[in-house]
Amino acid sequence: MKRHLSIILMVLLACSMAGCENADYGISRAENQLGAYSNTGEEEKQVLPARDHISMVYYEDMDCNPLTTTNSENHELLKLVYSPLIRLNGALVAEYVLAEGVEAAGTEVKITLRSGLLFSDGSPLTASDVAASFKTVRASADSPYAARLANVKSFSVIDERTLAVTLKEPDADFINCLDIPVMQQKGSAGCGPYQFSEMNGKRVLIPNPYYFIQPQISVIELKKPADEQERQNMFSVGLLDVYFTPAESSLVFSSGKDYRVQTYPGDNLLYLGVNCRNGVLSRAEIRAFLNTLIEREKITDTVLLGQAQETAYPFQPAWYKAEGLTQEKAWTDLEKKEQAAALGLNLTENSLQDENGAQLAFTLLVAEESAVQRDVAQAVADSLALSGIKISLEKVSRAEYNTRLAAGQFDLYLGEVKTGRTLNTALYAAGSGINYGGFASEELEGAAAQYRTGSLSLTEYAAVFDRYTPLFPLAYRQGVLFAASDIGTFQSTGTWALYGDITKLTTLETEIKS
Repeated sequence: MKRHLSIILMVLLACSMAGCENADYGISRAENQLGAYSNTGEEEKQVLPARDHISMVYYEDMDCNPLTTTNSENHELLKLVYSPLIRLNGALVAEYVLAEGVEAAGTEVKITLRSGLLFSDGSPLTASDVAASFKTVRASADSPYAARLANVKSFSVIDERTLAVTLKEPDADFINCLDIPVMQQKGSAGCGPYQFSEMNGKRVLIPNPYYFIQPQISVIELKKPADEQERQNMFSVGLLDVYFTPAESSLVFSSGKDYRVQTYPGDNLLYLGVNCRNGVLSRAEIRAFLNTLIEREKITDTVLLGQAQETAYPFQPAWYKAEGLTQEKAWTDLEKKEQAAALGLNLTENSLQDENGAQLAFTLLVAEESAVQRDVAQAVADSLALSGIKISLEKVSRAEYNTRLAAGQFDLYLGEVKTGRTLNTALYAAGSGINYGGFASEELEGAAAQYRTGSLSLTEYAAVFDRYTPLFPLAYRQGVLFAASDIGTFQSTGTWALYGDITKLTTLETEIKS
């Protein structure tokens, strides 16, 4: 009885600390715990059975349109109510959801829907609803899905289950852009595993009876913390079961309760931009050599705290198409010296020198507002210093940083950009507004075009990239999903779908020892 009373007091204290009411669709967490205790043996182990409900954040007073909302919590939660055509898993493999098939030939793509799809109100989901959803995305420049359809020239409904899409240019990975939620052409009923409902006056999600796979969690309570601090507090004291930090956020988080941490792939690429017009950096073979001297694994482990994946290429290292690519070169001292000599350089005990005997020295521009980027820039400088290269950091305001990039006033710069889920060459494509280094290569551009038509593999494209090395990719930052310790692993997650395939999510029994 004393134990039960202590638990009730702890829960009430947690409620007062967070400044909000703790209720599980009408049943308090304390009551749930008290009813779940069972003596399992002489060690007096107590087991809380797996629960059928969890809690997540949702702001119904903000934009609740899944195609246009820019609120990060709503953007993720609404994917549970409005399913996409496909879902990408962590290896960027497209998993069919509402779509049954996607066929591409050049610039022509045919999307076929599953048979018998229904919205949560029982009405049929057809290709016309998909077309209407595409139109909504294209009409909103701020839609988080706008970039997915940037290469789409036109689309038309063939029949109830078929949509034809014409692309501006061929793209072998266009299927990866189809993780766009589908809405009713007229109405607001969802087509995902959950639907909105109310229980005891509280907003919740319950399973959509018309969805083709029924989720294992029966109720998702929707919480509305006032701000980021309250969101952290609610998670810390157990009033919120899931909390996530985006890939571009701070790397630090603390909580007052046990929780499970799950990283998910992000599409934020940290890279070292190179001024390809400046002296020794204008030589492709020198750039390629310098790129191999950066200790990426050390940077991701020590500076990014393991919340990143090192990469030597401007695409996801976890991508199944990138399997087998070496992300970091391991030189012996002799090999490094011999390679330097082959390039007309001299590697002494203390410095890497050009043909005139001068130490290679570069400035590295970084925006001072980002602590993470500053730390990564310093780590790059330290890494290259081990090979005798002098790097001088220039920490400037974001405004000056942008001005100097546009003017080409740098040797190297530390940058971060979202690259998406297809091959994105904007950082080094001729004529691109963000090709600050002035790089140009018909061969590399031709290789990208061949890859997009499917006539060149990603590995073959990577070999051409290595020859020119227009920039030095460093790492893809990962986001972090924090979940209550009794919640299982989220499946098929990524920055493109933090909660992944929610139908596979389960909760776990919790064992407490006396």
